[in-house]
Amino acid sequence: MSSLGEVILPREGPKFIFFGGKGGVGKSSLAAATAVWLAEHGYKTLLASTDTQKSQNDIFQREIGGEETKIPEVENLWIINVDPKESIRQHQLEVLRRIEELKDLTGERISEAEIRFLKEYWERNPVLPCETASYNVFIHYMNTDRYDAIVFDTAPGYHNLEMVNYPWRYVYNLEMAIAAKREIVDLTGKVAELKLLEKLRDESYAAIKKLASEQTVYFLVTQPEMLPVYEVRRIQDSLKPYGIRVKGVFINSVLPKEYCKEGFFLKRRLLQEKYINLVKKEFGDLPIVEVPLLETEVVGLENVRRLSTLIYGR
Repeated sequence: MSSLGEVILPREGPKFIFFGGKGGVGKSSLAAATAVWLAEHGYKTLLASTDTQKSQNDIFQREIGGEETKIPEVENLWIINVDPKESIRQHQLEVLRRIEELKDLTGERISEAEIRFLKEYWERNPVLPCETASYNVFIHYMNTDRYDAIVFDTAPGYHNLEMVNYPWRYVYNLEMAIAAKREIVDLTGKVAELKLLEKLRDESYAAIKKLASEQTVYFLVTQPEMLPVYEVRRIQDSLKPYGIRVKGVFINSVLPKEYCKEGFFLKRRLLQEKYINLVKKEFGDLPIVEVPLLETEVVGLENVRRLSTLIYGR
C-alpha cells in the first residue's frame, strides 16, 4: 500500500476526499480510482460528482443521475451526480424534514399553525438558486454518517474552491438572518423560523469543523505543464485561510521514460521533468505521485481498477 493509501483509509470516522486542479488534468479518473479502491477494501464509499460534465457516466459506462446509484460490479460503491436543479427539490425536502423536527423541541412554544405556515412557505419558495442548492447537498454529505468514505469529484479550479469555501459564506449569511429574526421574535413571539435557521447554521458549522480536520483529505492534481502547475499552487494558497491542508499531489499523464529515448518524445519528456521538479520543489513536504500516461483511456471498470492499483498499490 502506498503512503497515499494510508492517508485515505477511514480509520477513525468517515473520510472526505477532494481532488482539486485545473480542468482536464484527470481529477475525475483519479476520483473514480480512489472510490473503487476504497470500496474494494471493504469501505462503504460514495463517489459524489458535482461536475456538470458528468464524467463518471463515461468512466463507468452507465447512466448515473441525481440519486445514489449502486454499482453492482463493485461491492460497497455508490455514485451520484449532483444535478443543481434536482438539488433544489432535495434541499426543500431536507428543510421540510427539519421543520417537522421543530415539533419535538422541548421548552419551546411552537404552535402547529406556525409550523404549517413555515412548511407552506418553503414548499412554494425554494429560496436557493441552483448553485446554492448544490452546495447544500455538499454540506449534507459532509454531515452524513451513512458512508465510511465520500470522494468528491468536483468542478475545475475556481468552482472547486467555491464549493469548499461555501459553508463559511453560508454561515455568515445565516448569522445575519438569525440576528434579524431574533428582533422579530421579540415582537411576535414566533420562534419556528428562528429555530430552523439555527439548525441550518449548526449543520454548516459541523461541515466547517470537518473540512479543517483530519477527516478531510484534499489532493491536488496537475499535469507536468506550466498552467496546471501554477493552478495547483494558487489552489493551495487559497485553501490555507480555511485551515484545509493539502495531503498529496498527483502529477498526471507523465510520459514513461522507456519510450522517450530520442526526438519528439525525449524533448517532451525533458519539458515534463522541468515541471515535475518544480512540483517537487514547491510541495516537497507532501507525498507526490507521478501517474504515467497510459496507452488507453481510463474508461470502464477494468481500467479504473488498473489506475487504482498504480496509485495506491494492492
